[in-house]
Amino acid sequence: MNLVTKTNKYYLVFFVLLFPLMVATDFYLIRYFVSKEVDDILRHESERIIFSLKEKGAFLPSNYLFEINPLKEDSSVLNKYRDTLIYEDYANKFIPYRTYEFTTQVDSQKVRVSIHHILLEMNELVVWLFVATSLIILLLITGLFFINQVIYKWTWKPFFKNLSKVTNYDITKKNPVSLEVSNISEFQELNKIVTGLMNQVKKDFHNLKEFNENIAHEIQTPLAIIRNKMVLLLESQNLSKKELQWVKAVYQEANKLSKIGKSLTLISRIENQEFRRLNSVDIHTIVDNIVGNMEEMIQFKNLTIKVKLYPVKVKCDLILANILFTNLIKNAVQHNQEGGFIEMLLNEEKFEIINTGAISSIETAQLFNRFQRGNKVTTSLGLGLAINQKICEMYGFRLNYDLHENKHKLSLYFNTRCAF
Repeated sequence: MNLVTKTNKYYLVFFVLLFPLMVATDFYLIRYFVSKEVDDILRHESERIIFSLKEKGAFLPSNYLFEINPLKEDSSVLNKYRDTLIYEDYANKFIPYRTYEFTTQVDSQKVRVSIHHILLEMNELVVWLFVATSLIILLLITGLFFINQVIYKWTWKPFFKNLSKVTNYDITKKNPVSLEVSNISEFQELNKIVTGLMNQVKKDFHNLKEFNENIAHEIQTPLAIIRNKMVLLLESQNLSKKELQWVKAVYQEANKLSKIGKSLTLISRIENQEFRRLNSVDIHTIVDNIVGNMEEMIQFKNLTIKVKLYPVKVKCDLILANILFTNLIKNAVQHNQEGGFIEMLLNEEKFEIINTGAISSIETAQLFNRFQRGNKVTTSLGLGLAINQKICEMYGFRLNYDLHENKHKLSLYFNTRCAF
């Protein structure tokens, strides 16, 4: 949920909760002021009647229905307002009235006068005022909602443009990102911070990339010299059996170090997205070639292979595709047992390989991490599946491992958008 939608949602919830309270308050206020106006009219009429009685000694004609009831001299009645219902013959029903009762003197006789003001029109006035006010409030809330939405989109437009630019920012490109200028101070400060961070990240990226390239290149030369010298020592006749074992161990570790350097460099290049080519790669042909190249190793281990391959083409880098499928098939062959079997299935959805072999000693969740080896005594570096995982992440593939009835199953699910 984006910021504008979430803000409008909170506004809407606030207005939904506030609207009934506003409407109820509005209704009672209108009713109060209308009743107060009627009370003022009745009080004014009572003053006019009292004045007429004092000056002329008689009641003047009145537009308001009133009653006169004599009182005893010692009785005291307070002036009061009240609502009442009076039956009207013309309407054949009870009609609401507002009544004001007060006391006065008529020819030395104390009387109680009740003045009645009909409330039909007043009630209709209250209702229509209430409806009109409610509509105005509702229109005001709706207008504010849409105006806020327009203001938000206009105000936040530079932010969303900059967000899109930062999202699509490619650290490998030399051209700097030009952020949208805004007259809002908070956005200006944000642009300054983001620009500084992007420049620092780009600088660190290039420094790290240069370091990786240098170390990967420079380490190979001394390793090659070490291996060559070890070969010469291995061919020497002047070393004892124990010394030959030492030289052999150094030679093997030098080879391992060289492979580690190359594998880590490959992972770094994949993470840095240096493989940008999208070839139409024929997976069927790649798998056929890899199996053919490993024919001697397969025969040496006396493995039974069952292959079911359908023509499949995928958009990816040809070099990475070869590395990916070579690692998968090589793992199935290298970690297999003597006289075991391998089953391969390739279709438009996935590439699946099932093989026998020793049970892994690590958890499945950690299998794709770097330097994780299922068998501690193996010569594997533990980087093959880590490289495969990086390649899959790059192209949106999914690599899944499962163990069932002592059979290893690796399933590579293709991204349907990358398949032809």
